[in-house]
Amino acid sequence: MNKELPFELKQLKYFIHIAEFGSFTKAADHLDIAQPMLSRQIRRLEVDLRQNLLVRNGRGVTLTDAGKKLLEHAYGIMHQVERAYEELTNGQLSGKVVIGLPPTLAKLLAVPITKEFKHLLPDANLIIIEAMSSAIEEGIITGKIDIGLLHSSNFSLDLEISSLGSENLCLIAPKNDPIINQQSFTLAEVTDFPLIVPSLPNAYRLLLETKMANIGLKPNIILEMNSVSTILELVYEKMGYAILSPRTIELIMHKDSLIAYPISSPELTNKLFLGVSNKRIMTQTQKQMKEVIETICKKMY
Repeated sequence: MNKELPFELKQLKYFIHIAEFGSFTKAADHLDIAQPMLSRQIRRLEVDLRQNLLVRNGRGVTLTDAGKKLLEHAYGIMHQVERAYEELTNGQLSGKVVIGLPPTLAKLLAVPITKEFKHLLPDANLIIIEAMSSAIEEGIITGKIDIGLLHSSNFSLDLEISSLGSENLCLIAPKNDPIINQQSFTLAEVTDFPLIVPSLPNAYRLLLETKMANIGLKPNIILEMNSVSTILELVYEKMGYAILSPRTIELIMHKDSLIAYPISSPELTNKLFLGVSNKRIMTQTQKQMKEVIETICKKMY
């Protein structure tokens, strides 16, 4: 093979990020390089390939037909480079894995995931990003996040989704609350309770409001708080009640002073999904991490 290749690996890497972000500015910020340098590299790639790869417009960039073909090849090339590195380092699973977790799940799962990661993948680097499901989904699409846990059920076509399980949200109240004289509640009865809830677009909040709207009701929200631990502390102090996963009680010191009451008619069933990009081929390290997360979550749900 004597013919010199018309591009460099870094140009393919840059091109992939621009295609995923749909923007030179966002790609440059993510790559931490100057935008003019990024533009020069892509223009050089277009000249060397004698093809226009991107169409620039006021909203960002879109791929030409040639650009779409190159993107498919670029994903494959970069994956093969990563596989070659793994094989040439004696199959050592290394590299970086970025995981996105919603806030409540981050508090419940970050420790067991990290412990298992360090045990199985001691030469790899783990980054955990705590964000709302919508931000995690966007991060997977743009390449900032490799693996994400998601609550939503309306996903982008750019994601490969697998179901991990579900659980029913409960009414969280102080133990021995004098106004509570039953062991469970219908959703209609929950409207009698002053609630402390996370702000939208939190998945628990969306589920509560959607299910109540379906039966013609609204929750009695007295306070919005985005920290689940703080919500539970306020419930402990008898400042209000919460609609959360019963598992969240384990997050505070006063866990023995709170109780979770089942809700029915209808139940507030929260589903958990694992998402990865269907546009990028996973490295062996990422595949191993995906299996770790699936195993841990399926034990819990």
